[in-house]
Amino acid sequence: MNVQSSQLEITALKLEIEALKAASIEYHQEFDEHHLWFKKVFDSSLLGNKIISSDLKIVQANQTLADLLGYEDVKDIIGTRITDYTPSECLQEWKDLQKNLWNHSMASFSHETCLKKRDGTIFWAEITSILFKIKGETFGFSIIQDCNERHNLHRQKEEFINVASHELKTPITSLKAKLQIINRAVTANSSLNPNLIKMFQDAEKHTSKLGHLVVDLLNLTKLEQEDFPLNKTRFAIHDLIGGCCSHIELQEDFFITFEGDKGLEVVADLIKVDQILINLVNNAVKYAPTSKEIIIKVEKTDGFIKVSVTDRGDGIFSEHLQNIFTRYYRAEKDHFKTSGLGIGLYVSSEIIKKHGGEMGAENNLNGGSTFWFTLPCE
Repeated sequence: MNVQSSQLEITALKLEIEALKAASIEYHQEFDEHHLWFKKVFDSSLLGNKIISSDLKIVQANQTLADLLGYEDVKDIIGTRITDYTPSECLQEWKDLQKNLWNHSMASFSHETCLKKRDGTIFWAEITSILFKIKGETFGFSIIQDCNERHNLHRQKEEFINVASHELKTPITSLKAKLQIINRAVTANSSLNPNLIKMFQDAEKHTSKLGHLVVDLLNLTKLEQEDFPLNKTRFAIHDLIGGCCSHIELQEDFFITFEGDKGLEVVADLIKVDQILINLVNNAVKYAPTSKEIIIKVEKTDGFIKVSVTDRGDGIFSEHLQNIFTRYYRAEKDHFKTSGLGIGLYVSSEIIKKHGGEMGAENNLNGGSTFWFTLPCE
């Protein structure tokens, strides 16, 4: 019985071993098949593909990447680093991105930067990278796409907007000044038809609105070109309110209420902060037309001056709040539509960031919404 039992156990073990071998062969065949699929996709992709090791060396790449960098054979770039093809002015930025990726502070990144071809030609590329592991070793996989044409088209668009805005700014400023003089004259003449007076007031109001739009377009272009110097001086926020809200006085239904310390001062670019206040007051009128009172509050908090503009309208839908400072985003109401390009709040928030402050928006418990920003005291 013992001999027969042992033979049965040996037979069972042999069958189990054969089954494991068959499973192993099937697994390896499946693995090889998947690897072959990946390699075909990797090699035939119309986008540049590369895999790098933890020392940032290229261990695998496709011919598209070699062509993109100006090399005939993909073997010529194996063993090199992507930083070998980075212009000196972009090198630190690229190193910081790679460092953050490999230190796991970000799971992936997508970034537009410049790369240098073999002949020294510089071109713009969009690079998307992720990390993955094989047998405990970490590698990075990147897709590189030539976006030179797209970048040049974007630059041409920004140049057009910049030139057009500059060309519009001078005649609009001149027209606004003339309308202000006419308005003062017609307002003082009680014999004129009230409808005629209102027409001149509307003309000045709409010219002022057009002027603000041109300023926003100019600021947007300068921000994107990183040509946005700040002329900082010390001034009291309250001193701006009369000027920035003068256009509201043309609309008799609206009025401004000031709350807080009139003497609180900030160190900032007066003209640009004035533009931000105008933007927020205009938005309060535009998006809360039923709220006749607009409250501007100034207070000191943690070394910053906080400026808030509050209306008593319907508030902002929660899905809009998280996107309200995104470029070209417009929070439409269901019951009315408003004009505009959706750049005013984006430009305002970027200006505040350049000052070292913050900008936000929130709904109020008693109705309406509040837009606020902070500026350093010093």
